[in-house]
Amino acid sequence: MTSRRRDRPLSRSELVDAALRIVDSEGLKALTMRRLADAVDVEAMSLYKHVPSKEVLLDWTVDRMRSETRLPDPLPKDWRELMATLFGEYRRVLAAHPNMLPLAVRRTDGLAPAGLRFLIDQGFGSDDAVELYQSLAAFTLGYSMLSSPFVQPDQTGLPPDLAERAAKWKDDTCERGLRMLIEAYEPRKAGDRQQSERLEKRPVG
Repeated sequence: MTSRRRDRPLSRSELVDAALRIVDSEGLKALTMRRLADAVDVEAMSLYKHVPSKEVLLDWTVDRMRSETRLPDPLPKDWRELMATLFGEYRRVLAAHPNMLPLAVRRTDGLAPAGLRFLIDQGFGSDDAVELYQSLAAFTLGYSMLSSPFVQPDQTGLPPDLAERAAKWKDDTCERGLRMLIEAYEPRKAGDRQQSERLEKRPVG
């Protein structure tokens, strides 16, 4: 058997681009070190000179997907607009790579916990910041999953026109849902929240 030879060095960018293409076209399970080696025309064992493990490869592939996020310049100054923009854009990226959905919330070295810190800097107490961030992430991921090709909702018994409409998951609907979640929260210091909860629990009369 003739060993493979490349006419140019293998870069990390080429490696992760190939990995993402495999996931997009063949599914996440298809991304093996052997399959990737075939795609970039190297021997499987020599691939480990470029990426130390499958887990690191998955991290790099997630970072590659997230690098497609396109944000306005300058960024919105209002925190509500910024959060709606961030999560709306991540929804767009996930829609472009539905096979990556199982890794959508994977934490990598390339993803700093900036969202929570940003909310706390805006005046949110820790509890409210975590609740809002979790709610936005869960809604974005859930909407992306339900609107993906992997989910076929049961529309048995629905009138044809309603079934046709229910099968469409519009970007405008996702944006409206995100904004409704955002508007449910206002920056409050931790002490203000605790005082509010005490007042709500206080007996009337």
